Amino acid sequence: MRENRSLIKIVRIIIFCFVPLLFPKSVWSIENSSSLNNKTYQIQTIVLSSLGSGLSLSYKFKNNIWLNLDTQSTSGTMSRNSSDGLTREDVDYDFQTTYLNGRYYFDKIFNNLFIQTGILSRNWDTKSVTKNNENNQKRAVYTTNYPRNGFNFGIGKNWVSTNGFSAGLYFVRIISSEPSFTYDLEEGWKCEISCKSDYEGTVQRYTPTNSVYLNFGYNFDL
Repeated sequence: MRENRSLIKIVRIIIFCFVPLLFPKSVWSIENSSSLNNKTYQIQTIVLSSLGSGLSLSYKFKNNIWLNLDTQSTSGTMSRNSSDGLTREDVDYDFQTTYLNGRYYFDKIFNNLFIQTGILSRNWDTKSVTKNNENNQKRAVYTTNYPRNGFNFGIGKNWVSTNGFSAGLYFVRIISSEPSFTYDLEEGWKCEISCKSDYEGTVQRYTPTNSVYLNFGYNFDL
């Protein structure tokens, strides 16, 4: 599953690297520093992010101040056998994330550079199931309980063409409480302090708290 997701990301990068070659040069020529404020709405596809693909919608509240809504999701499964080969651990994850932000653009200093901050709503599920390889009997279930709400802070840049095509590249930091963990053990299965510490450390190491976004879309008026 991890290899498939990596391949999909590589294909997306290749496609969007060659997109400009399919259009006349004038389509991608960049307007002056007020280009973003010439339009009221922006819609972009989140192409690459550690939290999955999705949609980004923006509305110009007034010059240099925009309201932004991002929604995205990703899911998958990772598996590994124990060192003795007697058990297998399957980790399923399903992340659905929504940001509601205010963005301020520093057009008088840097063309279309922005900072953003706002609230975060997420429905993140991570569950590890350990099974016996011989009879496929479930031995333990470890569940990660993520806080539903939080905050985010980001910085990035938008490029807007004369024809309205746009691209965004930005970095976002998630700020929230630490997750809690639940251990459901079958009779005869133990998970002591070192076992719990290993699982919780692995979850926190692979849970994204920073994410880089690459978006493509269109700016327009109704």
